[in-house]
Amino acid sequence: MALNLDFTFDDNNYRHFLNGHTVVMHSHHYLALITKLAEDLDDIGGPQILADTVENSMFAIFEDYFQKNNVTSPEEKAEICTEYFSVFGLGKMTLGRDDAGGEARLSRSHIDEGWLKKWGEHSKPINHFTRGYVAAAFAAIFNRPPRSFSVTEEASMVTGENQGVFVARAA
Repeated sequence: MALNLDFTFDDNNYRHFLNGHTVVMHSHHYLALITKLAEDLDDIGGPQILADTVENSMFAIFEDYFQKNNVTSPEEKAEICTEYFSVFGLGKMTLGRDDAGGEARLSRSHIDEGWLKKWGEHSKPINHFTRGYVAAAFAAIFNRPPRSFSVTEEASMVTGENQGVFVARAA
């Protein structure tokens, strides 16, 4: 099943929409800076705040899309989630999963590549945005609420790996 793309623009409020949801496309600089801000606020949970915010936002988008387009199978849902990731310009993702968890692999990552261009390699994974995205995808695919899966970034391009690997486990 291919993702239906309905891009619209509100001339009065200058807002872009994709399938009825407000979207903002930013450069790798913007997302790298948001990620750096979350890292800098680690003492108050900045990385988890970013991941949770993305999880909440993407879960609503996935659920709405599945309902409006009668997408019911886990396979179709996973395909839609990976296609949205690419449409948003976030990179190239594959998902391997069952209702107990699984993993997401990134062969391209807008956030990691932006970080590398701005600051170079880092000592630990930093892609909290995608952690939230993967958590939302797993919850939506298996008809569970947000926070049903915990996601850890096991391999990262910013630490020198050739791909990002995110492991999701049912909470």
